[in-house]
Parts: sequence; C-alpha cells; structure tokens
Amino acid sequence: MSAVGAKNDGARDGQTAGATSSFGAGGTEPIGQIGPYRLLRVLGEGGFSIVYLAEQDKPVRRRVALKVIKPGMDTKQVIARFEAERQVLALLEHTNIAPVFDAGETDAGLPYFAMENVKGVPIIEHCDQNRLSIEERLGLFLQACEGVQYAHQKGIIHRDVKPSNILVSVQGNAVVKIIDFGVAKAVTQPLTDRTLYTEQGQFVGTPEYMSPEQAEMGAQDIDTRTDVYSLGVLLYELLTGTLPFDGQALREGGVDYIRKVVREQEPKRPSTRLTSLGEKATRVAEDRRTDVADLTKRLRRELEWIPLMAMRKDRTRRYRSASELADDVKNYLNGVPLIAGPESAVYRLKKFVRRNRALVAGVAVVLAVMIAATVVSTVFAVKAARARADAEAARYEAERQAKTSQAVSDFLREDLLASMDPYVTQGREVTVRSFLDAASEKLEGKFAQGPLVEASIRHTLGTTYRNIGEFGTAEKHLERAYQIRLEQLGEDDPDTLATMEALARVYWRQGRYDKAQTLFTKTVEGRRKVLGEENPDTLYAMNGLAVLYFSQGKYAQAESLYTKMLQISRTLLGEDMATVLFMGNLATVYRSQGRYAEAEPLYLKATEQSQRLLGEENPDTLYCMTGLAMLYIAQGRYEQAEPILLNVLDIDYRVLGEEHPDTLYTMDGLGTLYTALGRYQEAEDLLKNALSIGRLTLGDEHPSTLTSMNCLAWLYYKMARYADAESLLVDTLQGRRLVLSDEHPDTLDSMHRLAMVYTALKRYDEAEPLLLQAAKGREAVLGPTHPDTLDSIDNLIKLYQAWGKPDQAEQWRTKLPAEQANNGQSEGS
Repeated sequence: MSAVGAKNDGARDGQTAGATSSFGAGGTEPIGQIGPYRLLRVLGEGGFSIVYLAEQDKPVRRRVALKVIKPGMDTKQVIARFEAERQVLALLEHTNIAPVFDAGETDAGLPYFAMENVKGVPIIEHCDQNRLSIEERLGLFLQACEGVQYAHQKGIIHRDVKPSNILVSVQGNAVVKIIDFGVAKAVTQPLTDRTLYTEQGQFVGTPEYMSPEQAEMGAQDIDTRTDVYSLGVLLYELLTGTLPFDGQALREGGVDYIRKVVREQEPKRPSTRLTSLGEKATRVAEDRRTDVADLTKRLRRELEWIPLMAMRKDRTRRYRSASELADDVKNYLNGVPLIAGPESAVYRLKKFVRRNRALVAGVAVVLAVMIAATVVSTVFAVKAARARADAEAARYEAERQAKTSQAVSDFLREDLLASMDPYVTQGREVTVRSFLDAASEKLEGKFAQGPLVEASIRHTLGTTYRNIGEFGTAEKHLERAYQIRLEQLGEDDPDTLATMEALARVYWRQGRYDKAQTLFTKTVEGRRKVLGEENPDTLYAMNGLAVLYFSQGKYAQAESLYTKMLQISRTLLGEDMATVLFMGNLATVYRSQGRYAEAEPLYLKATEQSQRLLGEENPDTLYCMTGLAMLYIAQGRYEQAEPILLNVLDIDYRVLGEEHPDTLYTMDGLGTLYTALGRYQEAEDLLKNALSIGRLTLGDEHPSTLTSMNCLAWLYYKMARYADAESLLVDTLQGRRLVLSDEHPDTLDSMHRLAMVYTALKRYDEAEPLLLQAAKGREAVLGPTHPDTLDSIDNLIKLYQAWGKPDQAEQWRTKLPAEQANNGQSEGS
C-alpha cells in the first residue's frame, strides 16, 4: 500500500470513530457480542479496524464506541499500533479528549477497546452548519488547543490533528472532543512492550495537515511542535474555508511531491487564499456571517499572522507549544499585542539581503547597508580621486572618506545600536521602521562639523525609506543629502550624482514627473561626462529616465532609450541583472504599444533569468511576472494570467507590504482580470481596497490612485452600475488631465470609458465628443493599428449606429482594417 493510501485508511478510522455515520444498518438489534458489549451497528471502518456502536449493561448502562482489529489484520505491526493507541488513551483524562472506558480481547484474541461514543461532527462541519462567526470558531479552536496541550503534558504527540479527529458535541454547550490517537507517539516513555514503528518512506499523519518534519524519510525526529503545525493548518481552514495546500493535488502528486510541497512551498496568506476562491469565497464569508470584503479585511495582518506562525517550516520559529498558540488567539480576541507578527526584523532583513544581493543599498538592513555603502563609497572615491588628481589629492580624499567611515561607524555603534538596547526600548517591538525613525531622530544636529557624513547617512536612509514605500520621509532625507553634496562636492561628483538619481526616483514614485525629469536628465548628462556612456551607473540613470518617459506616455522615447541601453548592457555586462531589467522594461513598452508578439519572448526570457539571478521574491522579478500577466490579459489569455498574479500578490504582501505602490499595481491587475472574467465581487473587493489604500497613502491625484479609480469605474460599467461608473470616471478624467495631460494614453483611456458609460445611458451628445477625442488622440499617440485605437473607432461606429447616424458610422468604418470592418469588433476594455 502506498504511503498516501495508508494515510487514507487512517483518515477513515479517525473520521468515523465516535461520529455519527452512514455505515451499517440503523437499527438497535444486536449484530454480535464482544465481551460485555452488544454490537448494535458499524460506525466506521478503516484499513485495520472496525468501530461499532455497542451497548454495555454492567457495571453501568451506556453506549460506547468499540474499536476492534479486523480479522486477518492482526499483524505484529498493526497490533503494536493498536495497543499503542489503547495505552495512550488510557493515560488521558481531559474534557476535550474522548476517554477510554475499557480494553480487552475478543474470543479470537483480537484486541479491542471501548471509548466514549461522541455524538458530534467534525469541527469544520459543525462550524459551517451553524454559520459560526470568527470569534465563535476561535472559541472552539481554543478547546482543541487545550486538549492537545494536555496530551503533550502527558508526553503524547497526536501526529494526526485534523478536523475529522476533532469532533464537536453539543449538549447544552458545544464541547470539542479529540479522537483517534492511533498514530500518536510517546515523547518520554514507551507505550507498549511491542515495537511500534513506521516503515521507511511511509508517512505518519495526513498529507494536508502534515508538518515538514513528518514528511521527512523515516520521520523519527518528531516533537510536540508537529501538532502545533497541524493546529495551524486547522486554524487556517477554520478562517478561510480552505486548506493552505490543495489536498487533491497533494494526493495525486505522489510521495515526492507531497514532501516537496510540505517542506519547501510557503502557504499563501489566508487573505490571499480567500480572494483566490472565486465564487466559493462568498459562501465561505456567509458561513461566517459576514461578506467577502469584511472577511478579507479581518484576515489581513493579525488574524493571519497566527496560523502562519504556527505553520512555519522551521519548527524553532513556530509557537513553542499548543498553549502558546492558544495564548496568542486569546491575545487577538482581547485586543492585546500578539506573540506572532511579521517575521522579526533581523530575519526579514536577512531574507531581503539574500533576495537582493545586488541591491543591498535599498535593503532595510540599515546597519549593514550603511557600512557597505560607506566602504563602497570609500573605494570609489579613492579611485576617482587618483584619476582626477595627483597622489597627494588622492591621499587627502582617502583620509576624508576614512573619517567619514569612522564617523558613520561611531554613529551606528554609539547612537543607533544603543537606542535599540532592550533597557531603552522597554519591551517595545524593534521594527525596520522604528530603526529608520531612530536613525532619523538621532541624526538631527549630530554632524554639524561633518556635513558629508550626514549626507552619506541621509542618502542611505532616504533610499531605504523609498524602498519601503515611505516617499515623503525619503524625500526629506534625500533633498538634504543632495543639498549638502552639491555644496561640498559640486554637481559632477559621483556621490552628488548618486543622490540626484535617488531623489529623482522619489519624485517619480510621487508622480511629480516634471521634477523627476529635470534630475534624471541632469544625472544622465553628468554620468556620461564623468563616467562615460558605457558605464553601469550611467545605464541605470538612463533606465530611470526611460521609466519616466514611459510613465509620461512617451513610448517612442522610452523605446529608443531602452533599445540603446539593452545593446550596450549586453555588450558590456552580458546577460546580467541590468540586462534583464532593461529587457523587462522594453517588453512593457512593446506591450503598451500593442506589439504583443515582440513583448512576450522578452517577458519570458526576463522572467526566467530574473528568477535565476535574483530569486522569485525580488521586486524586479515580480515586475517581470506582473508584466507578463498583464500581457496575457491584453491577449485574453486569462487562465495563464491568474496564477501569475495570485503568486505575485502573495509575495508582494509578504515582501513589500499591502501599502506599497507595486502591491497596489498588482491588485489593480488582478481586479482587471476578474472584471474580464465576470467575477465581479472578487474584482470589487480588490479594487476598492487598492483605491482606499492609494487615497490614504499616495493621495487622490497620484497616478497609481487614478489607475485604481479607472479600473473600479470600468468594473461598475461592466456591472451596469452606470451612476457609480460615471462618478468615478469624471473624477479620474479630471485628475489625469491635470497630472498627465490630455494626450497621455491613460487620459485617453478614461475619455473612452466615460464615453462608453454615456453611450450605455443613451446620452449620445455627451459621448460623441469624448469618443472622437479618444479615437483621434489614440491614433496620433499610439498609431492607427493599435488595439486601443481600433477599439475607440469601433465604439464610435456603434455610437453613431445607435444614434441613427449611419453616414458618420460609415465614414469611421473606412478607418478599420477590412476584416474588422466586415465582421465588427468585440468591445474592448
């Protein structure tokens, strides 16, 4: 029997032992006798045993669940396992554990034991049948934790914690009963004199709820934290109505696949898993007496930190015990700080550094970044000084940089690290943000006599704040660093140019394109003059300018720069990270130009190489993956787009945070996909959340916020909620005209969509000028054959046809390709 098959048998034993069952006849006439017990009917049957409903007359009258080994299955191994379970249950006396009353052997010598006949159903089934709220579910979960903790204190690990082994009996109050310790393991003592073992390569437990250490070959090194993991899976399912990993895929994938998934694949965040359920999410929310939007909101942050901590791959980083897990659930219910939370600052920073080896300057490990940045700056300054001046000037420059390094080191040691001392923090959580804020506060007035030291630290703080999405604070530090370096070093100094570029990127992130263009242009010109065009730093500055051109809708200028940069980078650097970045950016330009056939191979190659060089969780990799998904959406290849976007969004939440602009962009993309698929509730939940966050963190007129408004408005149009769509599109169009200009492709898109709303409302006189401007503008900016241009023309024709103006319709029909003019075109997005 395969390992999975073996555990299927075990699951059936556990599911029916003591639960109401459809097995056997429903009468009360005895069907046999075992010892003092009259067998009434079969409750359940597994691979090795049968569970009967039995009646006992003496010394007390009661009904019990009688578990007995099947004839023919009484091998040494099976008997050892059976006796182990009997011995385990004899040790346990707890309200939340089904007790054993008696044990013995049949006349044929087959072991049996009689335990409480629990009149209940599995915990998940009970919760859903009774539509229990989140709080009510957590109350039952706490009972399960108490039972498991009690077993652990008795030296017993269950090793098969799952819903079918946790029954809920309702006799007045709902009481949890844990059953089936058939695969339990004693921690401190042998359970029987017989040998209980697991055959090499077989699993002990159920794949969907199995801890990573249980999935190991042999699985001998198991402790109580394996049950903590399984409790985490149970809590995940109680909250979301689904498992972290697909059970059918696990079982169909075989032993090696199970091991790989359980040991290596990180579970999706519960909120992300919920939004991926489609229509099922609505039923899940209803079973918890709420709606999808509210449930998703509640699952984010604290409520999903708890199961994710319980399910960590490294058991040393899980809850130490079932009672600690229960304590954190109580903390949540009482509104006090959790033991769980986002990964510790040190742990997250280490992971971030590993994912971004070439971009450590942007990592939130401020300590490591500052030291690394200073060392690099020192080496570069020495080389630059030697190239610019004589040996004496180089020595002077080296001494200056050495003093800067020492000053930075002293600042880190004496001010920052001291501020993180536990005696100073007094129990307050030390986070990346708190570390950055402490650095900012300590910096004020610290280096009046060493302005370049202050500039170096502010530059690093500014870029780090930018990378975590805190653009306002980043701007303050970088503007001050730029001012100092400009005054002290001059405009053409490499350090000044570095801060100039960093500040330009902040302005770009803020949607302040005019200010960004000024600084990007000066940076490119300065680096070309000082370093030459075929220098990596110059190429990165050119990339910033090209990204800005793209954001401004200047696709031709962006394409020209990217083509040039890609050619230089391939010659200079080969297929390294810079080349991959430029490749992905050029693919995005092609996609926006409607050149899908050219975009796809670039996206595929950039994504594959970025994953190999940087890892899947690097922001540049995520950008390539999102771009590829957006291309698939544009082509109507929705089934290929969805898994990519779900994966990216899950990583965005963990790596960048919910409020980061890149996360909002992914949410908009997934919302657009769900709109196209007609999954309107899921789309609305995502898009409303993205818009709410964008307005709060970026402002109403930020390009990212306007994109969320545009996407949500189009959803309302597709739902025939025309008043809602009109209100949003009027505001979006006004904002885009103000921020981007009338000729920007995004502005033209909002014109087109607002005209579509007016057409649906039969307000043709209002729709016509907008559609005319959109059609002519798209033809001029994107070209006559771009899909968006043809879409505007097609809908202008439909407008005139509906309005009863066939001559105008025919006039515009001549602008369509012959095939499209004859067959018509389906409405675009």
